[in-house]
Amino acid sequence: MRTKALFCAAALAATSLAASAQTYSLNVVGYVNLTLTNGYNLIANQLDLDGTMTNNTLYSVLGTNLPNNTKVWTYTPGGYSFCTFLSASSKWSGTTNPANAALSPGQGVFVQIPAAASYPQNVTLVGQVIQGTNVQPIIAGYQCISAIPPIGGSFQTNIATGYNPANNDKLWIWNPSSQGYTFKTYLTASASWGGGSPVFNVGQAFFLQAKVATNWVQAFTVQ
Repeated sequence: MRTKALFCAAALAATSLAASAQTYSLNVVGYVNLTLTNGYNLIANQLDLDGTMTNNTLYSVLGTNLPNNTKVWTYTPGGYSFCTFLSASSKWSGTTNPANAALSPGQGVFVQIPAAASYPQNVTLVGQVIQGTNVQPIIAGYQCISAIPPIGGSFQTNIATGYNPANNDKLWIWNPSSQGYTFKTYLTASASWGGGSPVFNVGQAFFLQAKVATNWVQAFTVQ
């Protein structure tokens, strides 16, 4: 995986005075550095702009410092849609609403860097770390997803501890170097992913082909 991720959290405290008492609220902000190659890169935004998990957009997540004609491809069960970055106007053109929705934590998109662009391309994602317990609906079939909080490592032991896979669930893993997929199949007989649990970086999305609809419960707290 050519995507390199670095997660760093800094605690920011907001202070208010009420009835001569001080009240502190804690938000944790962080950043993820992604290194993108020419061609397709399957990425996830695992940080949140403002704590609502609804206002992450192409502009707030990816910015406007991208090569001309960079495309973002969004998958839904009906197929793919895409939008294109135009450097002359610093604007995105095309089907932007699905891309904006898919840049919320817990989902994934393909970012296609043009062949003519210099590489690697470095993109820094910035936002609040999603803490607490979050529930991510899993559909029966294919969906392009990631963990909601910025967790990397073994899918089985680090990332998906709150997900109970069904027999023959598949994880489809995109390799930006080869521009192709590999996959892992879950086998209930061994309670493991065939050939070993895949390892994901922070900022890396994947396709889950689930046999049944369920919920993926994710709990995360910055210590």
